[in-house]
Amino acid sequence: MKHTRLLMFLPLFLALSVSCTKEDDEALIQDLLESSWYLADGALRNHDASTHVPRGGISTIALVDTIPYVRWVRWIERPVVREYDIIITGDSADVTIRAYFHGTPPGYGFFVNNDPLEPIYQRALADSVLRRVKLWRDANNRWRLASLTVANICTQNTDHPVTINEVRAYVASRNYEFVVDNANTYFEKNALPIFYPDDTVEVTVICSAQDDSTWAFHHHGTGHRPGIGHHIRQPLYRESTTAFSRTWVIAHDSIMVTPAVRHSGVDVLGWQTLFGDVNAAYYSRAWCLPYIVLQPGEEVPDDEE
Repeated sequence: MKHTRLLMFLPLFLALSVSCTKEDDEALIQDLLESSWYLADGALRNHDASTHVPRGGISTIALVDTIPYVRWVRWIERPVVREYDIIITGDSADVTIRAYFHGTPPGYGFFVNNDPLEPIYQRALADSVLRRVKLWRDANNRWRLASLTVANICTQNTDHPVTINEVRAYVASRNYEFVVDNANTYFEKNALPIFYPDDTVEVTVICSAQDDSTWAFHHHGTGHRPGIGHHIRQPLYRESTTAFSRTWVIAHDSIMVTPAVRHSGVDVLGWQTLFGDVNAAYYSRAWCLPYIVLQPGEEVPDDEE
């Protein structure tokens, strides 16, 4: 009888053991994703507080950009809660990361000044972000990053959805090119954009919006957490209705120690969002992806600090 009771409880003990192991693994994976050079707050830091609060008045700096006068900033309500859907199969794991960015005026939202003689317009924003990550478990039972997709950020429930068709980065001096044309493409770490400190990169974006035109901006220099890197945002030059480009000088990111991981984003906003009046709505699409800056011969950085 005693042996029968032990056998009855054995499946329960095994189930509890498996459950605890699964929960432990999920916690370890989430900790890694929230501290990694390649993930953490990188995409959010590209999207939030994009510049100082826009101010009216004629700029003292003569702009040579093709973009009309506009000053804008996003302020996103915090904290931003990330949702992790973790599926573990043996020594590998697939993770879907979701989050939602909200901003409701007057304290939060999208703030834009598109005429020095007009006030700052405030627009409510509601964006969602989706990123997928693959991981593997090493011989020391540590979870490691295998590959990741872009962080795909888009406005919810808009009548004017914005589409990014392609982002291309080209370094002519060494005939190096990186292309992403699908938000679901996975990139291993050594397949992410890799630049040298003296590289000059030509960035090209192909994009569009339903029933509207767009303008593309490039964010770069941001680290995975505050205190690392500094945020630079520049408008791209319009080449055609759907194509934008601009030169990116890696040295301007002021990366003093290599190898380093920073975060970039291509941020496409609707024309009416930027240049419309007080009644215009906010709509955008952004693809954010980490990039690596290293000297020739250096190794790609590890997963985390």
